[in-house]
Formats: sequence, structure tokens, C-alpha cells
Amino acid sequence: MIIENLYRRDGRFRSFIMKTKRTPAENQLRAYLKWCVNVKQLAPSTMATKRSVLGNFIIQTGIEDMSELTNKKLDRWIEKKALGQLGVRCNSTTIRTSVATIVAWIVWLRDMNYPIKIKIRMIVKPKPAPCRRKWYTSEQIAMVLNECDDLLTEVMIRVLFDTGMRAREFANLRLSDVNDRTIYTVGKGNKDGWVYISDTTRERLDEWVRTAGVIDYIWIKTTRRKYFEPLTVDGIRKKIQRQFCMVGLEGVQLHELRHSFATDVRKRGADVDVVQKLLRHSSLQVTQRYLHNLDGDMCEVWDELKNYKLAANAHADTACIRGETVHI
Repeated sequence: MIIENLYRRDGRFRSFIMKTKRTPAENQLRAYLKWCVNVKQLAPSTMATKRSVLGNFIIQTGIEDMSELTNKKLDRWIEKKALGQLGVRCNSTTIRTSVATIVAWIVWLRDMNYPIKIKIRMIVKPKPAPCRRKWYTSEQIAMVLNECDDLLTEVMIRVLFDTGMRAREFANLRLSDVNDRTIYTVGKGNKDGWVYISDTTRERLDEWVRTAGVIDYIWIKTTRRKYFEPLTVDGIRKKIQRQFCMVGLEGVQLHELRHSFATDVRKRGADVDVVQKLLRHSSLQVTQRYLHNLDGDMCEVWDELKNYKLAANAHADTACIRGETVHI
């Protein structure tokens, strides 16, 4: 639909909506999204991603019907995304996620007997970029908590580090989800899950609930007008970032606390499959990406296998420094 502004005789203007005919690709997308909501029952956050990625894909490629899509056109779109020719330059991980979303749509179209030319087996997904996310040790978390004056911020940091919850799951927590030290949550794909908190965290959480008079959502704004309105993910992030900055830890992201949780329990002796269950991952391969910071733990194993002296009595005693031989 296009909004047009027309000036009237009195000098003012009025707006009216001029309806435009949808392209076949737009109708195909509407049918797919409707199926995702009503049949597959995907989460609202997943649907928002699909609408954004697929809607932009149609506009950026200029395709009027998905039967026009070829492998060459898709490869060209991927290339433009990587070079930043379609706006912000995207990294390989972002492009890989977008391609996976497009492939899911193509598979559905083919299953629904739409005439599709593109060959799925020839679609190449860029390799994921190395995960370089920061993580925080229990000592650093303790340092942050030690400088914390705001009860709400303290409790949020404690719960995030105890549970490793995703940002959206955390923001949607309600009082009815908490049962003693167990917290019920709905994760990706609307999957039920349970996470756990320590005795200390439970005590501090009870203190917050009692002090703030929480009746439904746990993380609330506490302003006069919108006292019981839940904090958004962005609002939670800003509060936690502010607290971490006070001790010199800048740029913290909520998902880094999930990495921190995984790394902490692994360092304390949990097997990888246990970490997978605690993170509620469906794939062990995904869990491994959360433990990339533990490469240094192999040092003790390496010491046992390789830390012996080779030719102990033979040492080089000269070195070439700026073209001259120097005796050491």
C-alpha cells in the first residue's frame, strides 16, 4: 500500500491510501507466514525474524515470483550482503542465518507444489565466523555485585549468572514461574525448560519481590506511572551495562552472561552433555561454541604429554640481531 498526500483547495492536504496489487512473491510469503503461525506455531520472536528477512529478500532481489529465483540470483544476493551493497555490511554468521531462513521458505514452497527452479543442494551457506564473545569469571561477577547499590540490578545479575537464561526468556519471567529454587521457562521453539538458582539468589529475589510488591512480571520499571510494567530487554541491558561499567567492564551484552554461565559450570567439572542440558540446547555442537574459552584447560594435559626437555645440553648461544651475530 502507498500513502499519497493531496493538497486541497484551501491549501491543506489530506492523506489517502492507494492500494496496490500484491506480487505473487508477496502472496507466497503471506501464505508461508500464515502457515508458520497457525500450523507450526512458531514463537513471536521467530516470526518477527522471518518477516524481516524474507520481506527484505523479496525487495532486495526484485523477484516478483519465487519461481524466478535461481541459484545465480541467490548467490549474487549473498555477495551483495557480504560487500555491504544492500545497506549495512553483514558478517558470515548473519548471512548464514538469513540463508537458512530463505531455504526453509523454499522447502515449504516446494512441498506445497509451487514451481521452484532453484536447486537446494547447490545453495552454499557461508561458514560461520569464529565466536569471539566475551565472558566473565565468577570473580568478576562477584566484583560487580560487590559494587552494586541497586537491589533490582543485583538480583538480575545473580539470576542471569545462575541460570544462563536467554535475554527474551529472562525479560518474560513472571512470579508464577518461580518455584523454590527452580524457574520454569519457555525457550526457543516454545520448548519447556527449567533452570535453577542458588539459595543466596533465591533470598535476594524474595527480598526484591517483597520490597517492590511484585505481583506478576518480576522485572518491572518501578516508575510512578508505569510501576508494574515489565522492563524491556533493552531496559534490562542498559541497567546491567551501567553496573558493569562501574567496575571497568564495558560493552557487556546479556548473551555474554549465558556464555559465562556455561564456561563457569564446565570449569567446575560438569561434562559437556550436562552443560548442554543446562543450556537447553538441542545440539551438542551448539554447546561447544559456548565453551570456546576453555582451550587453555588443556595446558595440564599438554604438560603431562609434551613438557619434557629435548636435548637438554644443546642450546643455541648466538642470535642474529640487526644483521649482526650476537653471543647470548
